[in-house]
Amino acid sequence: MQSLEDSTREPEGPKPRSANTLFILLAVLILLIVGFLFVNSNFFTIGSVVIEGNKYVTTEDIYSIAGISAPINIFRLNTTNIKERLMHDLRVAEVNVKRNFPSTIVIEIKERQPLAYIASGYGFVEVDKQGIILAAFKNLKQVNVPMITGVRLENQYVGDSVENGTIQAVLNYLARLDERSLNQISEVNIYAPDQIVAYTTHSAQIRLGNSQHVDQKAKLTNEILQEMVVKKMQVEYIDLNYASPIIKFKQ
Repeated sequence: MQSLEDSTREPEGPKPRSANTLFILLAVLILLIVGFLFVNSNFFTIGSVVIEGNKYVTTEDIYSIAGISAPINIFRLNTTNIKERLMHDLRVAEVNVKRNFPSTIVIEIKERQPLAYIASGYGFVEVDKQGIILAAFKNLKQVNVPMITGVRLENQYVGDSVENGTIQAVLNYLARLDERSLNQISEVNIYAPDQIVAYTTHSAQIRLGNSQHVDQKAKLTNEILQEMVVKKMQVEYIDLNYASPIIKFKQ
């Protein structure tokens, strides 16, 4: 005989959905956390970093300055942080960092290009066309830009700007030379503010005179040096102190 208690008991229905939903949400959350930790781990390399525009700053230096370490994981790299780090390096004039989805970060570098070396109290300094000192060296192992001689910088360090007007004029002259002509200049000597002489790698003199009209003198230098190469001219000196350049050939 069925008791009253049994007759009033409600039949068992399906289990509430809330328990199943909670379980699913918890499982998804765990998967997301595991996936995030895995992607941001050092277990494997994800993507690549492409560096463009660097000539003087090595790729290794850029990685070091930007805080990029191997194995590369682009999900852990902050593009804003990379840009800020690189802009602190004096050799870098401009930086653009962008993500090319799905798996590449591109770092575009515009360098401050070294234009000349100048003797200093420390040894030698490397300057760009604005006269900013990019680096200092006790000795020069390799000279890949012209040397400005006849002057010496004292008490100026990396990051300082050279204020000497004659040096600035020489830098302006060198900056206006095309690459082929610049590669032919080994030295610019400042005997006096009105006696500036450049020397080519073949020991020809280019007598610039004073620091005026350096743009026109640079234009003439480009033209004459190019002609010297094409015609294989043996020149002792070029005098640009006159309206028409004077060229003396070697005997």
